Amino acid sequence: MPAVASVPKDLYLCTSLKDLNKKTEIKPDKTSTKSYVQSALKIFKAAEECRLDRDEEKAYVLYMKYVTVYNLIKKRPDFKQQQDYFHSMLGPTNIKKAIEEAERLSESLKLRYA
Repeated sequence: MPAVASVPKDLYLCTSLKDLNKKTEIKPDKTSTKSYVQSALKIFKAAEECRLDRDEEKAYVLYMKYVTVYNLIKKRPDFKQQQDYFHSMLGPTNIKKAIEEAERLSESLKLRYA
Protein backbone atom coordinates (compact mmCIF):
# COMPACT_ATOMS: atom_id res chain seq x y z
CA MET A 1 0.00 0.00 0.00
CA PRO A 2 1.41 3.42 -0.91
CA ALA A 3 2.32 5.83 1.83
CA VAL A 4 -0.06 8.74 2.38
CA ALA A 5 1.38 12.00 1.08
CA SER A 6 1.51 14.74 3.71
CA VAL A 7 0.45 17.73 1.58
CA PRO A 8 -2.61 17.69 -0.66
CA LYS A 9 -1.91 17.93 -4.39
CA ASP A 10 -2.35 21.33 -6.00
CA LEU A 11 -5.83 22.08 -7.34
CA TYR A 12 -5.94 21.43 -11.08
CA LEU A 13 -9.38 20.13 -12.10
CA CYS A 14 -11.68 23.06 -11.29
CA THR A 15 -11.92 26.43 -9.60
CA SER A 16 -14.97 25.72 -7.43
CA LEU A 17 -16.90 22.89 -5.81
CA LYS A 18 -19.84 23.69 -8.11
CA ASP A 19 -17.68 23.03 -11.20
CA LEU A 20 -16.28 19.90 -9.57
CA ASN A 21 -19.80 18.56 -8.93
CA LYS A 22 -20.55 18.78 -12.67
CA LYS A 23 -17.81 16.18 -13.21
CA THR A 24 -19.59 13.70 -10.92
CA GLU A 25 -22.70 13.36 -13.08
CA ILE A 26 -23.44 9.99 -14.66
CA LYS A 27 -26.04 9.39 -17.33
CA PRO A 28 -27.97 6.16 -16.67
CA ASP A 29 -28.06 3.71 -19.56
CA LYS A 30 -29.25 0.20 -20.31
CA THR A 31 -26.20 -1.45 -18.72
CA SER A 32 -26.87 -4.53 -16.59
CA THR A 33 -26.97 -4.12 -12.83
CA LYS A 34 -23.99 -6.46 -12.54
CA SER A 35 -21.97 -4.15 -14.81
CA TYR A 36 -22.95 -1.18 -12.65
CA VAL A 37 -21.77 -3.09 -9.56
CA GLN A 38 -18.41 -3.88 -11.20
CA SER A 39 -18.03 -0.24 -12.25
CA ALA A 40 -18.92 0.95 -8.74
CA LEU A 41 -16.22 -1.26 -7.23
CA LYS A 42 -13.61 0.05 -9.69
CA ILE A 43 -14.63 3.66 -8.99
CA PHE A 44 -14.41 3.10 -5.22
CA LYS A 45 -10.94 1.52 -5.52
CA ALA A 46 -9.73 4.43 -7.67
CA ALA A 47 -11.19 6.93 -5.18
CA GLU A 48 -9.31 5.25 -2.33
CA GLU A 49 -6.05 5.40 -4.32
CA CYS A 50 -6.55 9.10 -5.07
CA ARG A 51 -7.33 9.79 -1.41
CA LEU A 52 -4.07 8.10 -0.36
CA ASP A 53 -2.27 10.07 -3.05
CA ARG A 54 -3.80 13.25 -1.52
CA ASP A 55 -5.48 14.18 -4.82
CA GLU A 56 -8.52 15.68 -3.12
CA GLU A 57 -10.29 16.83 -6.29
CA LYS A 58 -10.08 13.51 -8.10
CA ALA A 59 -10.92 11.54 -4.94
CA TYR A 60 -13.98 13.74 -4.34
CA VAL A 61 -15.20 13.27 -7.94
CA LEU A 62 -14.73 9.50 -7.73
CA TYR A 63 -16.43 9.13 -4.33
CA MET A 64 -19.39 11.15 -5.61
CA LYS A 65 -19.55 9.03 -8.77
CA TYR A 66 -19.57 5.91 -6.59
CA VAL A 67 -22.50 7.28 -4.58
CA THR A 68 -24.33 8.15 -7.82
CA VAL A 69 -23.80 4.66 -9.29
CA TYR A 70 -24.80 3.09 -5.96
CA ASN A 71 -28.06 5.05 -6.05
CA LEU A 72 -28.67 4.02 -9.67
CA ILE A 73 -28.18 0.37 -8.69
CA LYS A 74 -30.64 0.72 -5.79
CA LYS A 75 -33.39 1.92 -8.17
CA ARG A 76 -33.13 -1.09 -10.48
CA PRO A 77 -35.81 -3.81 -10.29
CA ASP A 78 -33.31 -6.70 -10.00
CA PHE A 79 -31.66 -4.94 -7.06
CA LYS A 80 -34.99 -4.89 -5.25
CA GLN A 81 -35.37 -8.65 -5.85
CA GLN A 82 -31.82 -9.56 -4.75
CA GLN A 83 -30.80 -6.88 -2.26
CA ASP A 84 -28.63 -9.14 -0.10
CA TYR A 85 -26.70 -10.41 -3.13
CA PHE A 86 -25.94 -6.91 -4.44
CA HIS A 87 -25.14 -5.55 -0.97
CA SER A 88 -22.62 -8.37 -0.48
CA MET A 89 -21.00 -7.57 -3.84
CA LEU A 90 -20.86 -3.82 -3.16
CA GLY A 91 -19.50 -4.20 0.35
CA PRO A 92 -21.59 -3.11 3.32
CA THR A 93 -19.24 -0.32 4.47
CA ASN A 94 -18.16 1.19 1.12
CA ILE A 95 -21.17 3.48 0.72
CA LYS A 96 -20.81 4.85 4.25
CA LYS A 97 -17.09 5.47 3.74
CA ALA A 98 -17.67 7.08 0.32
CA ILE A 99 -20.23 9.51 1.76
CA GLU A 100 -18.03 10.36 4.77
CA GLU A 101 -14.94 10.92 2.60
CA ALA A 102 -16.88 13.01 0.06
CA GLU A 103 -18.19 15.23 2.87
CA ARG A 104 -14.73 15.61 4.40
CA LEU A 105 -13.15 16.38 1.02
CA SER A 106 -15.93 18.81 0.18
CA GLU A 107 -15.16 20.84 3.33
CA SER A 108 -11.43 20.81 2.59
CA LEU A 109 -11.96 21.80 -1.05
CA LYS A 110 -14.37 24.62 -0.12
CA LEU A 111 -11.61 26.15 1.99
CA ARG A 112 -8.96 25.62 -0.67
CA TYR A 113 -11.09 27.11 -3.49
CA ALA A 114 -11.92 30.20 -1.37
